[in-house]
Amino acid sequence: MSNSVLLDDALLLIEQNFYFLHVGEFFGSLSKKEKLSNRDLKVKRVFSESQNYSFNPAIIKELLNDAKTNKTENITLFEYFVEFNSFRGICMATVEALRIEGSFREFMQARLGQQFENFFDLVSFVRNVLSHNIHAQIMLSEKDYAGTLKRIRRHRRDTNIFFTLIYASDLPEIGSPDMNYGFTCNVDFEALKEGMPFLDIISHWELMMLSELCFNLVMAYKMVEAKSNIL
Repeated sequence: MSNSVLLDDALLLIEQNFYFLHVGEFFGSLSKKEKLSNRDLKVKRVFSESQNYSFNPAIIKELLNDAKTNKTENITLFEYFVEFNSFRGICMATVEALRIEGSFREFMQARLGQQFENFFDLVSFVRNVLSHNIHAQIMLSEKDYAGTLKRIRRHRRDTNIFFTLIYASDLPEIGSPDMNYGFTCNVDFEALKEGMPFLDIISHWELMMLSELCFNLVMAYKMVEAKSNIL
């Protein structure tokens, strides 16, 4: 398969996961406000004339009842899986896209400059943790960060990495709510230990902002590509 096809698939996956995140959050919020458990909960997925699958209404009802009794600010099981599967999918696809030599990688290197390597380390770290994790509290294992730490050392870079982005100055193609909209993320890879809580290292909000940035970088890249094709 050609690199152009692989890149297109990776970028599309970033977009799809970001859309899924938004629609999933809407349904998560709706389930807290509306008593959906009173609806018809029979759901069937038809694959062919002879193959179908019926989902368990009792399980659906249990989760809907849990959501309705949950406080608005508390995350439900549904919202948790929507968010963290989206974060994982977005970062996984971003890593794969950046590994492909070509126009997208060149765009990212030009746009992020000296921060490109730090950005790659961050999305790789998130991808690793959320792909390997089986703990409810998301605890680190050595394989989550060991490879990235070796890569940073091999390139003789600072293992205490910082990444900062302000949309108005760094990504002007994307409209931002205000001139200061953006975020900063810092991870000291030398200080990471097995068993550390992941969300103590990169916060839930930073994961949301990093995921949004991956999506917006794809949008900016496509804008630049479309403009260059016209010219």
